[in-house]
Amino acid sequence: MQKRCGLAMASLLLLGMSGTSQALDWSGYWRAGPGLTGHSTNRACYALNGGVSGMKYRLGNECDIFGEFMLSQDYKKDGLEYKVNLMTSHYTGNTDTDGKGLGIEQLWAEVKGIDLLPEATFWIGKERGRRGDVHIVDTFFTEMKGVGAGVKGITALGGKLGVAYYKNDDTPDKPGHRINVELLSLPANEGGALNVFTTATKGQFSGGTTGAGVAIRHDQENLLGTGLTNNLWVQYAQGSAGLNSNFGDLTAGSNAKGWRVVESFNGQIGRVGGQAMVLFAKETNKFGQDVTSFSVGGRVSYGISRNFKFITELGHSQYKPEGGATARLDKLTIAPTLSVDNTFWSRPELRFYVTMARWNKAAGNVTGNPALANETSGTSAGAQVEWWF
Repeated sequence: MQKRCGLAMASLLLLGMSGTSQALDWSGYWRAGPGLTGHSTNRACYALNGGVSGMKYRLGNECDIFGEFMLSQDYKKDGLEYKVNLMTSHYTGNTDTDGKGLGIEQLWAEVKGIDLLPEATFWIGKERGRRGDVHIVDTFFTEMKGVGAGVKGITALGGKLGVAYYKNDDTPDKPGHRINVELLSLPANEGGALNVFTTATKGQFSGGTTGAGVAIRHDQENLLGTGLTNNLWVQYAQGSAGLNSNFGDLTAGSNAKGWRVVESFNGQIGRVGGQAMVLFAKETNKFGQDVTSFSVGGRVSYGISRNFKFITELGHSQYKPEGGATARLDKLTIAPTLSVDNTFWSRPELRFYVTMARWNKAAGNVTGNPALANETSGTSAGAQVEWWF
């Protein structure tokens, strides 16, 4: 891995010397910290074991150490703008050495200014294709990630058109193909814009299936004159396509389908800032079995002084499999926090937190920790740094 990273760095430096180079940009994100839970066991975090993704409220509920760091090098030559990007990552499931070590999260190159489509950007490589997230549940509801090639930023219908092709070779005997088409920033109303994402998938093997999906996201600035922003996702997928515009189960037929609606509010008014989310979803697997999901929650910060704020997060999540009992989980976290200023989105943050969770028997062991297998409640405490730059 060190050799591969060294070669990638060398490539970045060579690109920088072969034209009119710009500064090497470094950006990233990381979180880490210690914690404890009762029952003389390792720190516990709380998440349902089923239902749709996007229902784990993360404040005081992340037991891992995680970081991702992007190096980007721009340069210009003959009127073209080139860029190469390398993102390394590290993940450790707990606070010791059980992680996967250093990995390559993204690695792609792009060029803008081609005379046929001067406003467009052409790209090839491994790229995540993330298009908006809900931070409090650490979920990108549209994430067209993978190894692929495409073009984006084409002026069309008052917005920006993008087309990309991806190949999935992770399982050698079950390869898959995927095409994504996106149309971003379509004017919809005053302060509002529509974003449309379509997906087509196919498993290129015996028993492989096709799939299709569509997602619409509406973004609203200055909601009702309050200064708040609002993001609404409406998503549908069938067959081997995923709700997040990615691959789903490449063996799933047309009876596999799902939909998801997500509403998210964000904003800062005076000393008070926050984000809230409501989620509804229903998924039917390839065997025709249904699971319905629901979640509602939010995080609020209150600025006490310039560098100190008090944060609290409350979330409720549940899912119900067809013919089964409803699994429920409630989580509350309080976190006095030091930061560069007292607004909701300011980082870095150094938090000291207490998290309390309750769940029912139908949810099973929401911690994955054997010491809590027969419990239906838990309390954790700890400290965490979260930093992006």
